[in-house]
Amino acid sequence: MSKLKTDQYEFKFGLTPFARGERWEYADDEGTNLETLSKILNIIKDKAFPVIEKFKATPNILEQFEVFEMNRFHDNLTKRLGTSIATTDLRFAWAMTIIFENKNLAKARQFAKWALSQPNNFNSDWFGNEDFHRVLTKNKGA
Repeated sequence: MSKLKTDQYEFKFGLTPFARGERWEYADDEGTNLETLSKILNIIKDKAFPVIEKFKATPNILEQFEVFEMNRFHDNLTKRLGTSIATTDLRFAWAMTIIFENKNLAKARQFAKWALSQPNNFNSDWFGNEDFHRVLTKNKGA
């Protein structure tokens, strides 16, 4: 498996209990570092593993998320995941459009329509708009 660059991740979650950009402190003594490591491992177990399971479940967390929930996107997804996601509503709609393009075209189109209808996306040359338009016209007349 090849490593993805940070900018290739669409869904990002913070695991630290600190403000954005802050990290756990490491010490010069082994005991303190072992305590820090224990905290990190517990947070991974308590926060990351449950989120991973929701993506692996059938139906998975994305299959359960509906376009009507986009109006309160962060609140609705945070309730479902148990943690917040680091993305915008438009980028999430774009990801959902791409994810469902080949497995549930009707759902992909719902997210594309929602994204194109947003005031902050009018007259935008954002790269995702090309995907929205492609999905909305896919298989038309075929």
